[in-house]
Amino acid sequence: MKTGYKTLQDAISYDGQISQLRQQFDQVKDKRAANCSYSLPDLLMSVFAMFSLKYESLLDFEKQSDAIKINLKNIFGIENFSSDSCLRKVLDKIDWKVLRNLFKKQFDQLVELGIVETYEYLGGYTLVSVDGVEHFSSKKIHCDCCLTKKHKNGEITYTHSMLCAVMVHPHEAEVFVMGTEPIQTQDGAKKNDCEQNASKRLIDWMSEAYKEIKLLFIEDALYSTAPNIKRIRKYNWDFILAVKPDSHTYLFRIFTLNRLINKSIEVHYYEEKGNKYTLWFFNNVSLNESNPLVHVNFIYCEQTNSKDKVTNFSWVTSLEITTGNVVEIMKAGRARWKIENETFNTLKNQGYHFEHNYGHGYESLSCVFAHLMLFAFLTDQVVQRCSKTFQEVRQAVRTKVKLWFCVRAAFTLKEYPSFKDVYLDIACRFVVQIE
Repeated sequence: MKTGYKTLQDAISYDGQISQLRQQFDQVKDKRAANCSYSLPDLLMSVFAMFSLKYESLLDFEKQSDAIKINLKNIFGIENFSSDSCLRKVLDKIDWKVLRNLFKKQFDQLVELGIVETYEYLGGYTLVSVDGVEHFSSKKIHCDCCLTKKHKNGEITYTHSMLCAVMVHPHEAEVFVMGTEPIQTQDGAKKNDCEQNASKRLIDWMSEAYKEIKLLFIEDALYSTAPNIKRIRKYNWDFILAVKPDSHTYLFRIFTLNRLINKSIEVHYYEEKGNKYTLWFFNNVSLNESNPLVHVNFIYCEQTNSKDKVTNFSWVTSLEITTGNVVEIMKAGRARWKIENETFNTLKNQGYHFEHNYGHGYESLSCVFAHLMLFAFLTDQVVQRCSKTFQEVRQAVRTKVKLWFCVRAAFTLKEYPSFKDVYLDIACRFVVQIE
C-alpha cells in the first residue's frame, strides 16, 4: 500500500464516517414546510443509527434511556427524536433514488483511500457482483409496488426485493455496496417486475455514476442472456457470467463435442490449498443458436478436493482466455459468491436483521429503510477495513455479533463523547491495550 493511502486509511474512524454521512444527509432536499419539528437529516440519521447499533425493531430503538439520547446526540448528531409513526410518515415520502446516489459519493471516498486501487484485478478491473435479495415479505401488508406470489391455497404473498451491485475481490474480505435497484412493480405495470428488468435499470444508472471506472460484472446464470451481455458491452464494460448445462444447452453441446474431437479447446491444471483444478476453455463461440452474433469465451472448471469430491463450475466471459489468465478469471467468477456470503448472509445473520419488517409504508418506506441499512453495512465495512481500533476491539470480543451487543449495551448505560470512546471502554473491559 502506498504511504499516502496508508495514512488516509489509518485516519478512518466511525466518528468520521458518521460525520461525513451526516453532511450528505444535510443535502437531501426536504419538501416539507421549513418549521417542521423534526429535521429530515435527524430522521435519516435516526434510522441509520438504529441499523448501526443493530436494533431488532424500530419500537425497541424508540424506547431510549437518557444515556442513549445523549449518545445519539453526541455521536450521531441527532437533536430531536421523533415518534416512530412520524418517522415512518416522513421517510415514506423520500425518493429512494436520492439515497442511491450517495453510494457513488461513498465510492469516491474508497477511491481517495486507495481501496479501489487495491481491489483492481485482471489488469485494472473493478469486480462488480450483482444479485437480488428480498427484504420484505407479508401476506397482509402490501402496496401497489409489491411483487405478488399467488399460492395454490389462494393466499398471496407480497414482497419487496432489491438488486445490489457490490465491489468484491477474490482475496479481500470486505465488500462495498456500489449501487441498488428495487425489484418492484413499476408504475402502470400489470405484471411483476423481475431481476432482468431491474438489471437493465441498474446498469443504465451505473453507466452515468461509474462511467470512468473499468467495470467487470460477475453474475449468476440468470444474467447469461444476450440482452444483458449487449447492455454491458454497450458501455464498454466486461463480464464473467455463470452458465449451466440445463439453461445453456448449446454451449455445453459445443463444449462436449470439442472435448470428444479435441478441437479448439485447451486444458490447464492448477492446484491450491489441497484442491486440484482442471480448466478447459475455448474462445469465440456463440452464446446460443438464437443469438449467433453474440460471441463469448467459455471456461469449464472441475474442482477435486482432498476427499476426492468433484464440483463443477462454468462461465462465459468477454475476456479472451489464455493459459496465463484462466486461473484469475476462474477466481473472479467464484468471487461472485461474496455478494451472497459476505453481503446478504451478513445482513441476515450477523445482527442487521435485514429480513425483519421495520416498516412498509405506502410509497417508499420499505425501500428507504433497506438503503439506510445498506449504508450502515457499508460504513461498517469501511471501518472494518481501515480502523485499527475497530480491528483490535473486534479481535478481543471475537465475533462481530458480540461486538454489536457490547456497543449497544454501552450506549444504554453510559454517556460517551464519541464512538472511539465506546470502543476504548469496551477494550478496557476486555483488558485490551489500544495503541
